[in-house]
Amino acid sequence: MISGAHLLVRALKAEGIDTVFTLVGDHILPLIDALEDEGVHLVDTRHEAAALHMADAYTRVTGLPAVAITTGGPGHANAVAGLPMAWMAETPLVFISGTPESYLQGMWNAQEIPQVEMARPTTKGAWQIPDAHRIPEFVSRAFRTATEGRPGPVYLAVPVDVQEQKVEEGEAKSYQPQQVSRSLAPMGDVDRVLDLLEKAERPVVIAGGPAWFSASRDELTKFIETVKIPIFTVELSRGLVSDDHPLCFGYADRALNETYRLVSQADVVLLLGKKLDARIGFGRPPSIAASAKVIQVEPSADAVGVNRTADAALVGDIGAIVAQLTERAASRDWRELPWAGELRTSAEATRKKWDAVASEAEAIHPLHVAKDVEALLEDDAMVIIDGGDYVQWPRLYLRARRPGGWLRLGPLGQLGAGLPFALACRYADPNAQVVLFMGDGSLGFYLAEFDTAIRHNLPIVVVLGNDALWSIDRNFQLAYYGRAVATDLRSIRYDKVVEAMGGHGELVERRDDLPAALDRAFKSGKPALVNIVINPAQSPLADAMIARKRSQP
Repeated sequence: MISGAHLLVRALKAEGIDTVFTLVGDHILPLIDALEDEGVHLVDTRHEAAALHMADAYTRVTGLPAVAITTGGPGHANAVAGLPMAWMAETPLVFISGTPESYLQGMWNAQEIPQVEMARPTTKGAWQIPDAHRIPEFVSRAFRTATEGRPGPVYLAVPVDVQEQKVEEGEAKSYQPQQVSRSLAPMGDVDRVLDLLEKAERPVVIAGGPAWFSASRDELTKFIETVKIPIFTVELSRGLVSDDHPLCFGYADRALNETYRLVSQADVVLLLGKKLDARIGFGRPPSIAASAKVIQVEPSADAVGVNRTADAALVGDIGAIVAQLTERAASRDWRELPWAGELRTSAEATRKKWDAVASEAEAIHPLHVAKDVEALLEDDAMVIIDGGDYVQWPRLYLRARRPGGWLRLGPLGQLGAGLPFALACRYADPNAQVVLFMGDGSLGFYLAEFDTAIRHNLPIVVVLGNDALWSIDRNFQLAYYGRAVATDLRSIRYDKVVEAMGGHGELVERRDDLPAALDRAFKSGKPALVNIVINPAQSPLADAMIARKRSQP
C-alpha cells in the first residue's frame, strides 16, 4: 500500500523534480513527510508568496518547471498572490496547495476557501485532485499544460484526505513524463520568411521570453551570424545572445535603450516568441513602422496577428524553427548591411552618454552604483532587477551576457519579489555571483527572506538604493498633481538589520566608499546587503512614462 502523498511525490520525481519550495502548514503535513521520505530537498521560506516567487525564478533561470507547495486556506491565499506575476511572465511552474478534507467541503469548514477558483484566472489550468488513484494523471497533466504552447503556471489542490488515502501501488496508473517532439514549420513557409529577410535593407530580430525555453544560445547565435541581422532581446531571452556580441544591441525597450528606438526605421521585424504587446507598442508606430513587414515565430497560434496583422507566421517550437531557418539560410548569400553599422554607432554613443552622466554627478548617482558593480562582476554572474525607479539605471547600463542570468520581475512588476528571485538564482547555480538591485521600499516586502538565505546558505549581494522614498510614484505625483502624498519613508539602517540576522551589512554615504564596500560584500561569503544612500535621480523610464501620460487626451 502507498499513500496519496507518496504517490504524488513519486509523480513529481518522475517529472524531474528534486527540489520543492515551501512553507509548512497543517494541510500539507502528509505531503511534507512524504517529500522527506523520498529524498526531495525542501527550501522553506518565511512567507508563502516567497516560496512561489522562488519557484518562479528557479524556472526562469533553469528553463525547467519548478514546484511550490503550501498549505491551504490562509497559506494558499498568501501564495496565490505570486501567481499573477508568473502568469504574465509565462513561467511554467506548478503550484500545489493542500485543502481541508474533501468530504467536509461545502459545509462552512474552517479555512475553507475556493482555492481552485482563486487560482484559475491566472493559470493555464487549475484542478482539485478528487482521488489518490488519479494523482499521477493530474501531475502529468499539470506539467504538460504548463510547458506546451506558450508556457505558464498551473495549480493543483490536494485535499488532506487524498494525501492520506491508501491505495495499492499497482492500482494507480503510472503516467510517464510526456516526450514532446520539437514541432517544425512547413519548409515553404520557412523559405518565404527567408525571402523577406534577404530582401530587407533594415531587418531586425526581437527575441522574447518563450524563445528562452526552447532555443539555445548556440542555435540563436548561429542563426544571427548566418543571416547577419541585428538582434534585440527582452524578457527571459536577455542574455540568450550576449549583449557583447557585435550583432546584439541589448534591451528591446524604447525607454531605456536609445538604440532600440531605431527599430522604428526597420523594414522587416522578426519576432521570436515576442508578443505584439505594450512592451513593443503593440507593434504599431512609433515602435514599429506601419510599412514594416512583421514576421512572428510563435509556439501558439492564438498569439499570431493580435494587435497587428502578421505578414508571415511560423507556428511551432521556436528553437526547432530557428534551426530550420539557419539550415535553409546557409545556402544563400548574406552580408552585413549598413543598418548594423548605424545601430553600432548609436550603441557606442549611448554608452558614452551615460558614462558622462555618471562622471558629472556629485552625490551618489544610481549609475555610479551600476558602474562599480559592473567592475566586480564575473562573466557568469546573475543579475536580478527588482522594481521602482532606482533599478532602472543599472537595467539600462549593465549588459546581459548569460542565458538565464538576467532576471526581472516581468510585466506585472510585483515589488519586492527580487529577493526570493535572487535566492532561487543562487540555489540554481551555487557557484555563481548573484547580485540584486532593489530600492528600500521594495525591500520591506520580503525582508524576512534574509533569514531564508542564511538558513539555506545562499550568499547573495543586495545592492540597495536607499532614498527613503517611494521614488517613482513620488515623481509621478509631482508631475501630475504638483505634490507628493504618502510616498515618504524613513531612512532605516537595513544593513544593521541584515547583520542582526547573521548576514553581512555595509552602509555607504560617500561616493568614494562605494567600491570598497561592494568588494567586501562580494567577498564576505554571506548573504549581504550594501545600504547605499543615493540621490533619487529620475530614470529615463519615469521620464518616458510621464511624457506618455501627458500626451494622452
